Amino acid sequence: MIASRERKTPKQAGNRPLDMSTRPKPIKQPRRGLVYWVVSLGKKYTGGRRQRRYFTSRKDAKDYILESEQARRQLGREAFVLPLSLRAEALACSQALISINATLTQAVEFFIRNRPQLEMAKSVEELKEEFLKSRKAMNCRPRTLVQYESYLRVICGEFGKTDITRILRQDIEDWLEESDWSPRTRKNYLVTFSTILNFAAAKGYRADNPAASIDHPILDDRPIGILTVEQTSGLLGLAKKFDPEMLPALAIGLFAGLRRSELFALDWSEIDHKHRTIEVKGIKAKTRQRRLVSVADNLLAWLNPDRKTSGAIIPSRNIDVFPERLHELAVKAGITPWPHNAMRHSFGSYFLGRTKDENLTASEMGNSPGVIVRHCRALVRDIDVRKYWNITPTRIDERGRDRTKDSGRVIRRTITGICRT
Repeated sequence: MIASRERKTPKQAGNRPLDMSTRPKPIKQPRRGLVYWVVSLGKKYTGGRRQRRYFTSRKDAKDYILESEQARRQLGREAFVLPLSLRAEALACSQALISINATLTQAVEFFIRNRPQLEMAKSVEELKEEFLKSRKAMNCRPRTLVQYESYLRVICGEFGKTDITRILRQDIEDWLEESDWSPRTRKNYLVTFSTILNFAAAKGYRADNPAASIDHPILDDRPIGILTVEQTSGLLGLAKKFDPEMLPALAIGLFAGLRRSELFALDWSEIDHKHRTIEVKGIKAKTRQRRLVSVADNLLAWLNPDRKTSGAIIPSRNIDVFPERLHELAVKAGITPWPHNAMRHSFGSYFLGRTKDENLTASEMGNSPGVIVRHCRALVRDIDVRKYWNITPTRIDERGRDRTKDSGRVIRRTITGICRT
């Protein structure tokens, strides 16, 4: 009876701490002209079938024994009864992780932590609506929201019904490469796609952003385009004749350098004629920082005839109307193509030419001095700077010609005639 009580069941024996006496030992065995080291794990050790492994070196055999003991301590006899297919898969996965110095346990933990929440799966179209609502809540500007809607409309045309978790990097690259867009347009779509995928990852709809690793198209630096003195005079003269409602906005763009978005939001009440400043409020500025822009003598001369106490500067609140009317005037003035951001770049170049101070110019324009130096330095001659800041309504006619030149010609002709007589 005593012997019966002291007998250990196989399971109990398998779970008790191992000592040196129970450790399997490698046995040297010649086989087919070669020498192998054999490790045999018996039924009492594995709890099931005997397992035998052959090694070409004693060290590999001893390492296998140590690994087997460690597995037995951690998992019990279950370590030896895993299906062969599962063991093969674990081995393959472990070997694949060697190159990145990671373990199978780390890979599993990462997957559990980052796996997509299938119960929250969304299509790109559904994600678009949620994204736009979030951007409205973030107080994004109306123009920014319009741009998002425009880009996302095109993206949804291709991927709208697709589950956000099924979009791969190759899908995005193929879509961009098959388009006939310019590099700048492709970059804009890629940035928008990356933004919405980041939003999806933050919400837990997917684990990563496949667009983040795609290289952006390389863009050529746009040449800085400004208007000459003659083009500026011609544009204002034609506006005076054919579209006088555009004059205040054009004058402020040319002689105060406001961004187009700031110009669209500007009200007459924000122009202080007494102290000769234009207030660009933080809520309307691109940088969201308030700034005061000085009103030059010639700008004041253009604003005084249409001076109001309140109301929009631009002739229509529809942001599409202004560029259409500007285009019509530019065509009449022969300014085709219209240089990119021509009015603001013209102001920056001529203002820097007059003040020789990039810090003051940057302050007026709401930019950094580095941008001013890059875009505006050495673009205009001193003689043209003086002419630019002398463009006033009284100096140019309806065709944009300088009246003072014509009057000078008349005086010279008169003097010549008197001398001849």
